[in-house]
Amino acid sequence: MLEQANNGDNTLMASPQLLQGGLARSERHTPSVPTLTPAMILHRLQTTLELEELLEIFSNALAGMVPHDGLTFDHPDMGIHISQGRLSRHVCSYNLMVERTEIGQLRLLRGRKFKEPELIALEEALSMLTYPLRNALLYRQALTSAQTDPLTGLLNRTSMTRMLDRELAVATRSGRQVCMLVVDVDFFKQVNDTHGHQAGDHVLVAVAERLRALTRKSDMVFRYGGEEFVIVISETDAESAATAAERVQEVIRSAPHTLDAGQQIRITASIGVAMQRPNDSPASLFKRADQAMYRAKNSGRDRIEWED
Repeated sequence: MLEQANNGDNTLMASPQLLQGGLARSERHTPSVPTLTPAMILHRLQTTLELEELLEIFSNALAGMVPHDGLTFDHPDMGIHISQGRLSRHVCSYNLMVERTEIGQLRLLRGRKFKEPELIALEEALSMLTYPLRNALLYRQALTSAQTDPLTGLLNRTSMTRMLDRELAVATRSGRQVCMLVVDVDFFKQVNDTHGHQAGDHVLVAVAERLRALTRKSDMVFRYGGEEFVIVISETDAESAATAAERVQEVIRSAPHTLDAGQQIRITASIGVAMQRPNDSPASLFKRADQAMYRAKNSGRDRIEWED
């Protein structure tokens, strides 16, 4: 289903929405591309569930019917923005829906205006894209759910092992180090026993939000399980890691968490720190950071301990 509207002289949101204007760029001269039959296009679109690959297949299949310089796809609710090719002056934009569910906006760009026969061909091609696109979005959503902790929205333990393996390999090749912080919320059982498990969940969410706000985009924050969190800092050294650990400690204990009923809960954490060593695996690095965290627990809590 294609949304229809009219937004003025320079913008025609129809089926499709044709925008004459935008960023001026010279159009790319594309060599002749054979036109595919609808059956061939549909077959190709059904060969993948990877969103980027699907859009590239669609763009290539469309090139013989509707030459274009670039393609973009946006799904704001899922945080998706994909851009292929380059920006051009004229834009043909579709708001796509399947069974009354919005599945995003697709835009084609080129340096000259789209002709009516091309728009008809494009709309027919989009009718073949919608269900494969919906399936690719569902697949991505399923992958995200499998890798994300549902309570805090942080990446989960499974994601940590997979992503840390890659980070260690990159660091080894570049000669730089990875640092791991294992962060365990202090007296968490007392929170559950005194205020209830819902209050405990609120504390975990509050800690996750503080860690997410503190860390850099290049850092990774995971909920390992229970009241335990893991922060992976790439391209660092011991001095920078020490500073990062102190900042984590400070942000966690910076303010008490206020429950819905008005009670305030003081939050602190015990933190273990470990630096990457040669031949480290995700398991060996975590083991040392985790052992350091337990020393912090046994030494009075609300403190930072380094690996042996």
